[in-house]
Amino acid sequence: MQCILIALNRFLQEKHGSKMAFLDGNPPERLCKPIADHIESLGGKVILNSRIQKIELNADKSVKHFVLTNGNIITGDAYVFATPVDILKLLLPEDWKEISYFKK
Repeated sequence: MQCILIALNRFLQEKHGSKMAFLDGNPPERLCKPIADHIESLGGKVILNSRIQKIELNADKSVKHFVLTNGNIITGDAYVFATPVDILKLLLPEDWKEISYFKK
């Protein structure tokens, strides 16, 4: 698995890495940017390079807000949280750890 991750990481960082027949340009411009543009076109906000310190929950166990390491609080109707699984495990609220989806 490590070989695959190294190759994928290189693919994502190389300007011409997408010449592997995936995209007709580099992944941030051809894959990520259109997704971010679509979210913003629907009134959403894309926040990059921010670290989440804590996921605060409502009484019904839905997300109340995210607390960032810089002290800012992010609230919304829906959230997309892009992080490695090992980081997600550290931030997962205790109330969610019993949900079968997160046990895997």
